[in-house]
Amino acid sequence: MKILHVNTIDFGGAATACKRIHLGLLEAGIDSKMLVFRKTKNIPESYGFFDQLPVASLWKRIYKKGSKMLTFGKIKTPNIQKHSDVEIFSLPTSNFDITAHPLYKEADIIQLNWVSGFIDEPSFFKNTTKPVIWRMADLYSCGGGNHYEKNFPFDIYDNYIKENKKIRKKALLNSNVNFVAISNWVLEKANESDIISHFPKQVIHNGVDFKVFRPHNKLLARDVFNLPHDKIIILLGADYVTNKRKGFGLALEALGYINDTNIQLVVFGKENKELSKSYISVGEISDERLLSILYSSADYFITAAIEEAFGQVTIESLASGTPVISFPTGGSLDIIKDGMNGVLAKDFSAQELANAIVKALATSFDKQAILEDVKKRFNIQNKIQEYINLYKTLIK
Repeated sequence: MKILHVNTIDFGGAATACKRIHLGLLEAGIDSKMLVFRKTKNIPESYGFFDQLPVASLWKRIYKKGSKMLTFGKIKTPNIQKHSDVEIFSLPTSNFDITAHPLYKEADIIQLNWVSGFIDEPSFFKNTTKPVIWRMADLYSCGGGNHYEKNFPFDIYDNYIKENKKIRKKALLNSNVNFVAISNWVLEKANESDIISHFPKQVIHNGVDFKVFRPHNKLLARDVFNLPHDKIIILLGADYVTNKRKGFGLALEALGYINDTNIQLVVFGKENKELSKSYISVGEISDERLLSILYSSADYFITAAIEEAFGQVTIESLASGTPVISFPTGGSLDIIKDGMNGVLAKDFSAQELANAIVKALATSFDKQAILEDVKKRFNIQNKIQEYINLYKTLIK
C-alpha cells in the first residue's frame, strides 16, 4: 500500500498536520511519501515537485529560470488584502499536472491536503485513475475559493466564486473522492456545500505525538525563556500572529478589560514589531520539543481565532498539561470540555473572551485529567490507524 500526500508547502499548520500523518504512517510500516510544490524542510520521504522530474523537463527548466509563465491559477483576481482581513483566496486551477509526476504514478492512493495553487483540479480529476482522499484542512474544498467565511467579502468576489464553483463541480463530476473533515464544524460545512455534499466523508481529527508534547516542570520551563516566576502567564501563539483571523487584537482587548497586573501575556510566532509591548514575545518557535516546554511554562493558553478548522495549538497545549481558553469555533467545539480542560467564550467578542479568562482564573483544573483526556481522544497513533482503515477500504 503506497500513499502519496500532496500539500502545496511544507511549513505552516496544515503542512504540520500532513507531516504528522505521513511520519506516523512511516512509523507504522506504510510506504508513505509527501509531495510539495517546493521543498524547504528536511522531512523524511518528502519531495519537491520539480526535484523528481527529469533533468531535461521543460517545466523544470522554466522553473529554474524563474519564468513568469509559472503562475498559480489561470485567471486574475483582485487583491483580497484590499477588501478583507481574510488572508487568502484561491483558484481551482494551476499550471501543474500532478498525474504526470513519477510519485503519482507509483502511488496506490492520493491524499490531497492543503493544495491551493498546486493542484489543477480539472486535469487532476479527469486524469486520475486512483482513489483520492481530500483531507479538508479548512473550508476551501467545499467553496469557491474562500478558505474561511467570517469577514470574507463575498459580494466583491461573487463572480469569481460562481466561476470557481462551476469549474470545481465539473472537475469533480464522476470522480472517486472521499473527503476527510478535521472537525465536526468542517463536516457540517461540507454537508451544506452545493459542491461536495453528496460525496462520502468522515471526521478524522488531528492528533498529537505525546513523545514530543508532554508536561515539563513549570519553573524550569520559564527559566528556558527567561519568563517571570511570580506572574500568571497566559500564552498565545500561531504561525502568523499578525493574521487577523487569529484574534491577537481581540486577546489584547480582552486582557485590557481585565487589567490585572499579575497577568503576563507571552506570545510566540511571527508578529508585528510595531505593536504595543504590553506582552513578552519569544518569537518564532520551529522546534516542537522547545514549543512543548513553552506550553508548560504557561498557566493558560488562549486560542483567540474567530474561525479555525481545528487548532493544533489547542491539543499541543493540552498535551503539555496547560488548559485552553477559546472562542466557540471549529475544532475547539470538539476539543474543549468547558470547565474540565479549558473554557469556551459565549460569543466572539473581546468582552466574552475576557469573561472566559476570568472564569478560567477561578477554575481549579486537574492536570492529570487533562492529560488522560487528550491522550484518549487525540493520540496520533489512533488517528493513523483511522487513516489506514480508510485506505484499506478504498483499495478493496
